[in-house]
Amino acid sequence: MADVVPVLITGVITIFGWYATYAYAKLREDRTRRLDLFLQLRARQIEELYGPLLSLIEQVFNVWQVRENVLRGTSCSEEDQRKIREFFWLNYFTPLHQDIGKLLRTKLYLLEGGILPESFNQYLEHATQEECQHRLWSELGIDTSKVQGRRWPQEFHRDVKDTLDRLMQDYQSGMTRLA
Repeated sequence: MADVVPVLITGVITIFGWYATYAYAKLREDRTRRLDLFLQLRARQIEELYGPLLSLIEQVFNVWQVRENVLRGTSCSEEDQRKIREFFWLNYFTPLHQDIGKLLRTKLYLLEGGILPESFNQYLEHATQEECQHRLWSELGIDTSKVQGRRWPQEFHRDVKDTLDRLMQDYQSGMTRLA
């Protein structure tokens, strides 16, 4: 009987050690899996929503600046200036606003925090009003230039850029922790 006690103690310690090792490995595996899911979400938010959205917003700014440079750099009639504005509207602003609208329609589930920021609503109002007024003029000849509309919301760019920066920091930090 005295020979059995050390064997039982050794067996219990071995079983306890195996269980502790298993539990620790499972905990690490679970943590790694959660971190991996977190990184996958961040990557999708960056790649599918905030990165493209920031790029499109900055393209709008660039096109606006080019249009202003062209208008300032040419001494043409008001009719030619209207044609220049129409050209930029049809060929640049409209496609960019459509792309932004499509992103916001199809990728809202990737919003950080799941809440649409107020600047996004303000942008949608701006883009919708601009399109409606343009179509009233181009299709019906109704001048609505005196109607005060929603101006481009300055917070829109800042909200997208700040969120993208934060997501990228989270992603880099998570990749460091994963390594």
